[in-house]
Amino acid sequence: MDIGQEIRKRRQELRLTQQTLADMSSVSVRMIKSIEGNYANPSIKTVSRLLEPLGLHIEIKENS
Repeated sequence: MDIGQEIRKRRQELRLTQQTLADMSSVSVRMIKSIEGNYANPSIKTVSRLLEPLGLHIEIKENS
């Protein structure tokens, strides 16, 4: 599953609209739609701003 699908899934679990998530994260509705639809490649900063109100986090694994 990709990040857009995870964001949509969690947003829907919390019964948040895209507009509510936009208000909570300061990310535009247009960007949220693009991310959830896999049309955008968001920065780590944008993803972090979306994940915080959803109660999710990013785990980055380093390759050895």
